Amino acid sequence: MRFFDAAQESSPRYYGWLVVALTFTTMAIGGSIVSTFPIFYVTFLDEFGWSRADTALAFSTSMVTFAIAAGPIGALIDRFGPRVVIPSGVVVLGLGLTLMSMVSSRFSLYLYYGVFVALGVTLIGMIPTSTIVSHWFVRMRSTALGIAHSGRSAGSMVLVPLCAFLIAWVGWRSAYLFLAAGIVSILLPLNLFLHRNPPQREEIERSGDSPSPQSWTLARALRDRAFWLLFFSGIFQGISFSVVGVHMVAHMVDVGLTTIMAAWLLGFMAILRAVGGIGGGWVGDLVGRRSVFVVSSLISVLGVVCLMFITSDRWALGYLFVFLYGIGAGARGTSFVSLKADIFPGKSFGRILGFSQMGAGLASGFGPWLAGYIFDVMGSYRWAFFLVLAMNLMSIVTGMIATRRAAHPGRAK
Repeated sequence: MRFFDAAQESSPRYYGWLVVALTFTTMAIGGSIVSTFPIFYVTFLDEFGWSRADTALAFSTSMVTFAIAAGPIGALIDRFGPRVVIPSGVVVLGLGLTLMSMVSSRFSLYLYYGVFVALGVTLIGMIPTSTIVSHWFVRMRSTALGIAHSGRSAGSMVLVPLCAFLIAWVGWRSAYLFLAAGIVSILLPLNLFLHRNPPQREEIERSGDSPSPQSWTLARALRDRAFWLLFFSGIFQGISFSVVGVHMVAHMVDVGLTTIMAAWLLGFMAILRAVGGIGGGWVGDLVGRRSVFVVSSLISVLGVVCLMFITSDRWALGYLFVFLYGIGAGARGTSFVSLKADIFPGKSFGRILGFSQMGAGLASGFGPWLAGYIFDVMGSYRWAFFLVLAMNLMSIVTGMIATRRAAHPGRAK
């Protein structure tokens, strides 16, 4: 890897860009497993006859696992680095997917998906990825994070239709075994051999990139008002994002779309989330990450409105939904994490990011179950989607207040 030796992050030979490519690949192949749950969700409903609330509780359990594990995993990535944490996550995820092929009861579904798969995804997912990339980049942080995070969406573009095909061809149990084998065989060697420690902050500053004004600790962040505003902004967004993510395919099927068409729309949205994440990151580095956060959040709200009114006669709203929600959610996710890194820079960012995400994880666990319960009682997702709209707006307001002082070194405000 001698080619990747340049010190400045603006150089294509900077090793950080290889790290971005590696994290992109890991998120695409392993992290995108989360996006396949709506496809398997419909299959579980058909095969086992469980209620929507009971079945969605598996995803809710996974979000609780994420919430509980986020802080400790952030500390692990700060302490041991990616060469230990990421390969461990790949192994745990492979084990969890193998166990999923043996699901026979709701308890086993909750245990295998909600604990093992969720823990594996968390060990390789957003917390480690954001921490690693944020340590490698300062001036181009939002762009780098946008590329890395878009891996999950890019992977979903392939994985969601692939899972629908595999389920129809060989059944859902064999589909899970296929996923387990592919993920471990590809991601384990890559993450064992290509990761290395990022440059020290002093090296980045000497290379000509803007310096970080202060180094935050977790204890200091917990005493800061911005941390708690971001914490609650994440809670509100966690509820809304998880409701849409888990129930959108079921809603589309309910109103007359085929499962295959819904799966392809989900895959198309993954493309747009990738585009939104990368484009939003690049625009955020140019004109301001806070502005991108607000605008992209509002765009995703418009997407939810379109989802509410999809019918078999108004199927075109499905495409408008995936366009608006995909672009908006992708750009919002990148800008939100970048703003956290701008506000709380330093070697403890993994811990800070992990603990700041705990509320979002718990809320993401509650949201799908609540939406399923609302459907079971009301026979419709309409009131669940009204809840999504309210949570989105509250997330925007708290996020705007929290990030007023955020300024990327340079022009982001």
